Amino acid sequence: MSRAGALRLALAAWLALAPGCGPSAEGYPYLRGPGCEDGCDPDAGTDAGAAGDTGPPPIPDEPLEAWDVAGAGPLSGIFAVEVTTPARAVIDIEVRQIYRMRVLQRGADVRLRISPCRFSLPTIPGVATLSIPPRLEEVLRRIAVEDEGPFLSMADPVGATITTPTAWVVLGADLADPVADPLPTADMLETALDEDMDGQPGVTIAAEAVICRMPEEAYAALRTSVTMDGTVEDLDAIRGGVEVTLEQSILGISDRCLSAAATLDIEVLEGSTFTALRVGDARDLDANGNVSCPEIAWYAPELFGAFWSGP
Repeated sequence: MSRAGALRLALAAWLALAPGCGPSAEGYPYLRGPGCEDGCDPDAGTDAGAAGDTGPPPIPDEPLEAWDVAGAGPLSGIFAVEVTTPARAVIDIEVRQIYRMRVLQRGADVRLRISPCRFSLPTIPGVATLSIPPRLEEVLRRIAVEDEGPFLSMADPVGATITTPTAWVVLGADLADPVADPLPTADMLETALDEDMDGQPGVTIAAEAVICRMPEEAYAALRTSVTMDGTVEDLDAIRGGVEVTLEQSILGISDRCLSAAATLDIEVLEGSTFTALRVGDARDLDANGNVSCPEIAWYAPELFGAFWSGP
């Protein structure tokens, strides 16, 4: 797509602990706030849902986008999208994300709106477990990107290739040139952007490391590009590949116990994929004509398997 999108943001967010372009771990500033030297409650002040909830989540009043659907083709509708990214950090791992994607098709032209819904981040046994804090999750869920163009290879969608142009996104930095300007570093924070508004530079990734007594945080800026290329298998399913590039910089850590984990080299491997499945009235829990992100997240185990059965 021609603009930064939600799909790019979440694919990149979990990678923010990789060392690549940032300073060495020993140089990361120690950024824990006053009063936390002996440990803080990691859940204090969050709005995360309670573990073990068995009923569907509250569904916000989100009406369907007010698009002109005159002449809409058969591919038009709402899709749940699962993205799977293989990586290596001592051992092979993978991460997955789920998105809502609305499609409006007219011939070979397609209008897309993509919003992030749910995220899983990697666990590296014996080293660290990564997660997205509620503040950053809320930032990502408020993001939506729309784009329109001749993304289909032919007007008859079944069997057609759908390709989006390479898109760039910067997270945790305010750059005049998002593609070419250098990212901020721990020593040069002038362009760092507290995008999740938690009082720390860049965006915050939660980390539980084996040598830390409690969950800690790393603060990062990153830049990524993504190209999606898939095939419309039928009117209810699109599958294909995702090409990802990443540049990142660690801006700080909440505790020195994360120094080793922050230098963990997480290598993105070839073979990132996406699956998009149509969702309709059966998953419209509030019967308002729109299948929103909370509804898609609730039905994730049914759509994509038991991987999503946890909290």
